[in-house]
Amino acid sequence: MKTYSYNMGFYNTNTIEEKRVNKLTGDIHINDAFKEETQKRGIPIYDAYNIQKRLYHEVEQEMLVGEEAVDNRLMELLEEKGKKEVSHSYVEEMMEDGKKSKGMIPARPKEAPARNELLDSIPPRGRDGKTFNRKPEKTTADYLNRIFLQNQKIINQNKKVIELLEKIEEKL
Repeated sequence: MKTYSYNMGFYNTNTIEEKRVNKLTGDIHINDAFKEETQKRGIPIYDAYNIQKRLYHEVEQEMLVGEEAVDNRLMELLEEKGKKEVSHSYVEEMMEDGKKSKGMIPARPKEAPARNELLDSIPPRGRDGKTFNRKPEKTTADYLNRIFLQNQKIINQNKKVIELLEKIEEKL
C-alpha cells in the first residue's frame, strides 16, 4: 500500500520507509556517509550495496513498517556484516546530522584574527604582489624562424601535390 504525498508539483510515490532508506544509504548510489560507515566497520563496498538492496527489498515486501523498523534492520545488517567492532550507532549519527541546519552561514567570530595570522594564511606570491612571467617574450628572429618553418612545410606539401597530379596525368 503506497501513500501519495504532493511535493513540488508532482506526486511522490515513495513511502516513508523508502524515504528513510534513501536518507540513510543513498538513492541509487551509496551516499558518502554510508560508505564511510561501512569502511569503519570493515564491510566491502559490494556488501554495502547488498545491504541497501536488502533494505529496499524488505520495504517493498512490506516486511518493514515505520522508520524505526528500517533503522533497526539497518543496524542489524551492519552488525551482521561488520568485521570490526564500533562503539557508535550510525542511525543516531545520521539523526544528529539531520538536526543541524545545512547551508547556514556560521556565526561571525567575536574577536577578529590578528594581522599576523591573516598574513600567514596568504601565500607568499599573493602577499608580495609580484607577477611572474611564465613564458619569455619572443624576439623578431624567433617569429621569422617560425614563419620560415611554416613556409617550408607548405612548399613540401605543394611538391607532393604536384607529384600526385603528374602521376594522374600519366595514367590518362
